[in-house]
Amino acid sequence: MALRTILVPYDFSDCATDALRVAAKLARLTGAVVDVVHLYEQMTDFHTENKRIREEIEAKLERIPELPFLRGVELKKFMLRQLGLNEIFKNERLQQADLIVMGSHGATGLRGIVGSNTQRIVRQAPMPVLVIKHRIEDFDVKDMVYASNFTEQDVEKFHAFLPLIELFDPRIHLLKVNTPRNFERSDDSHLAIDRFLQRYLLKKYTATIYNDLSIEEGILNFAKGIDADLISMATHGRTGFFHVVNGSLTEDIVNHTNFPVLSVKL
Repeated sequence: MALRTILVPYDFSDCATDALRVAAKLARLTGAVVDVVHLYEQMTDFHTENKRIREEIEAKLERIPELPFLRGVELKKFMLRQLGLNEIFKNERLQQADLIVMGSHGATGLRGIVGSNTQRIVRQAPMPVLVIKHRIEDFDVKDMVYASNFTEQDVEKFHAFLPLIELFDPRIHLLKVNTPRNFERSDDSHLAIDRFLQRYLLKKYTATIYNDLSIEEGILNFAKGIDADLISMATHGRTGFFHVVNGSLTEDIVNHTNFPVLSVKL
């Protein structure tokens, strides 16, 4: 599995540019093409106004390759009239993407494609989504948290993260969070993690069963404790932002942390 195409939803905000900077680094390492997609609202059916909006967007898109960090990166630019985010995944070229990299404004100031729509994309995207929360000059992953319940389905989905793992060769911190509401005996958790390790022969890893009051607090506290570069997890597309098998992990993970978050839909 290789990264050939990286999709970046782009609304010209600083936040979207932070995501594009990370995508450029990944493209340089892999030779992937970066597809920059701008979803625009059609204001009215009044023809000249729409034409003007499109021309303005086209002019802005034309200037994107001037960003210094994009030097030497192959870029393709798309404008999609926003009939709904699903349009991205109906577009034949765009559904072929191997990874989406996008920004998120977090809990405050959600706006445009890159704010409130982040969770909708995470819920719907058939490919892994990497959410970037702040400017990272030189994206690198030395320590990656994989938060999971290590069910059969979770284990199956881990392969979606392998392209990034092969790229950076990080230490992988396998994490099972135990909470009073979703309690599991340590023996059962260890068994599930062992089954995972029989399937994926990880070279550098730790395995932790972490007790906390909620799953999201457990993930964030553990990630802070090891100064992680990335939190990764499988998400149930149907409910909330993340849903780690037994309980809903809300948008809190992305809204209340600066860690990049890599997720894939179960």
